[in-house]
Amino acid sequence: PGIEVGDEFQYRMELNILGMHKPSQGGIDYMKHGDDIVATSIVASGGYDDSLDNSDILIYTGQGGNVMQAKKSGQEYKPPKDQKLVQGNLALKNSSIKQTPVRVIRGNQKAALESSGGDKKGAHYVYDGLYLVEEYWRELGSHGKFVFKFKLRRMPGQPELSWKVVKNSKNLKYREGLCKLDISEGK
Repeated sequence: PGIEVGDEFQYRMELNILGMHKPSQGGIDYMKHGDDIVATSIVASGGYDDSLDNSDILIYTGQGGNVMQAKKSGQEYKPPKDQKLVQGNLALKNSSIKQTPVRVIRGNQKAALESSGGDKKGAHYVYDGLYLVEEYWRELGSHGKFVFKFKLRRMPGQPELSWKVVKNSKNLKYREGLCKLDISEGK
């Protein structure tokens, strides 16, 4: 309650605190629905090979398989592997069957980096509204392993969010009284 289409957030932890998206890193949040799990929200930020340009249809790549892991010094490299239909991917599949709405939060890594002077700590997230998962499929990803793709369509009757405008935004807007930069007040 109280969150509207177009509301902006600087940090993923804000989404967690508000109950919009619990995982601090994972892109798919889900809950139990009867004997199954269904997706409650996704964060689409372009980290995978997602199609984010259409404001009403989103092609979202599933999670898992070490698809995005880059070799970092001091860490063991794990090669990519096929994604499995478990956890968040299974929840999105079940949402497709049960037609449960999924909250979509769009992230803009480019705008976040530009507005923060290259600091990856702050990101820019915008609540885009409720979507339904229309279909899903498995395909060979750009890294040579299988990934799951999910086609989500925005539910009608919601306020329009011009994603192209948000995507090109370089400055976060803070709303007085709703966003406090230092909750410890200097302590």
